[in-house]
Amino acid sequence: SASSRGSPQLASRTHRGGARRAHPRRTMIFATDDIAPVLERTVQWDSLLASRLVTEADVKVIRGYDDQGPLARRAFLEQSGPDLAQALLNVLRNVSHQDTADYILALIVEMLAEDKTRAAHFHRAPGANEGDAYADLFRVLAKPHWFAQEKALFCLARLVEGRLAKDLGLSAVAAACGGDAVPSATAAPMGVAAQTLVQLVQWCCAQLRKPSHPKRAVPSVVSALAALLGVRDVRPLVTHSGGVELLAPLLFSSSVASSTLSSAAEGRNDSHNPRDGSRDDAGADAGPRRDVQLQYEVSLCAWLLTFHAPALAAMRRGTFAEGLMEVAKKATKEKVARVAVLALRNIAEGVASAARPSDASCEDRRGSGSGAGPGPSPERAETVSLSVSGSVSVLRGVDERALAKLVANLQQRGFADEELTGALADLECGAVSRARDASSWESYVAELRGGSLHWSAAHSDEGFWRECASRLTDNNCELLRVLVTVLTSSASSAETLAVACHDLGEFATHYPAGRFLVADVGGKARAMALLTHADPDVRKHALLCTQKLLVANWQFIGRENGEA
Repeated sequence: SASSRGSPQLASRTHRGGARRAHPRRTMIFATDDIAPVLERTVQWDSLLASRLVTEADVKVIRGYDDQGPLARRAFLEQSGPDLAQALLNVLRNVSHQDTADYILALIVEMLAEDKTRAAHFHRAPGANEGDAYADLFRVLAKPHWFAQEKALFCLARLVEGRLAKDLGLSAVAAACGGDAVPSATAAPMGVAAQTLVQLVQWCCAQLRKPSHPKRAVPSVVSALAALLGVRDVRPLVTHSGGVELLAPLLFSSSVASSTLSSAAEGRNDSHNPRDGSRDDAGADAGPRRDVQLQYEVSLCAWLLTFHAPALAAMRRGTFAEGLMEVAKKATKEKVARVAVLALRNIAEGVASAARPSDASCEDRRGSGSGAGPGPSPERAETVSLSVSGSVSVLRGVDERALAKLVANLQQRGFADEELTGALADLECGAVSRARDASSWESYVAELRGGSLHWSAAHSDEGFWRECASRLTDNNCELLRVLVTVLTSSASSAETLAVACHDLGEFATHYPAGRFLVADVGGKARAMALLTHADPDVRKHALLCTQKLLVANWQFIGRENGEA
């Protein structure tokens, strides 16, 4: 038939008097939105039996489930769920034909998407050794076939969430990857499940570097990581594999737009969001909503990673804070704003956790359709602030003015969630401390010598320049020359160039004869050269700097022109 794509093992599926099988709306945005056509086929079990690729017992169990209606299938799973799980894994392991494997994977995805607690059936499968289900599904990831890879990834994430033993035996490898938990004598040994999980993390990070599918790979992998990071010992593995650096760009809208696919483009209008119970509307709006879901899950990954100190340190050095600010700023749902703000608060304060959220609580917070969204629960985990450096340090790469404005805007939205409002209050108080630290001369010198300037408090602090402008002239204008060197460096970012132009102008304004000193060390020529820079912010600050260097009373230029 046409639906079987010429396969001798597949044919069109009909049920009960020729009625097509009714498929419920799927509970995952990507994992289930394309399984309906596969589930409309049926496997030619007689052909497989004749080839001795399957057993009669396995076929009987699968048919007993697959030929039923929804209510009967639920009852079947309650009674014979482990037997069905074992039969499905046997077929997946022994039958190499891709169409048959796709069908089995789609059947498993359908089961787990409807109810994630069904993962326990695979862990309780009779005759299965520990980790067999993990190993069987992971082997599918090696196939150069995205449909199978995506479905196996979804199933593996569900199996990790529904694992029976919370300790997967990862403590030793986690410690080797920088985990802070020392393996105890009673820790579970590293078996097949743990080995598979290590390989799975590496596979996910490899997909973020070079996706197998140009549009679907990144969202699927991020969703899986959001589940895997609920396991404490997975966080060191993700950090060691470069996951922190790979996730950061996905918080920004431009990166999201290039990593996801709108439903309008592919015609997939039938999707359902399990995290908040809301459905994606058909049409063009579904694409942006999927982008929001990706940003939400990346923010969730960020929040979970803040409970691992090396990951937190890497996030403070990178662009996570800026990305989370963008997510929180554009969030229309409280749950999205909540997870972004909670992660941002942890990064801003350098938080470690004295009582890490338990694996179970992390999984619960991913949501089961309640719409509550993730976040540390006061009943389950108490988080305490432990500064990475012993004091509140400057938040690198963040415009503190923009952060303060964001916090004020979010506070005006009147969120009811106490943890969200508390995190906003913490960010507000932390900004004051960071502004004080950032305004110190030592912090400014460290930033300047580092060659990467950001809009920290010192640059816009009038008092700082009144007190410290003269220090740039010490040692034959050593630091002033460093500032000019930053302007001439090809490695300087647009933000660094804009801040350097601003600082040169402030120096010229607050130091006697500062205009002439800047010209002597080459700063004037460089600032004027930047008047034609491609970045508008650089051009703006280069113009202001040039005005300060050319005219003593530069601040009156605009007023005089207006009067004229």
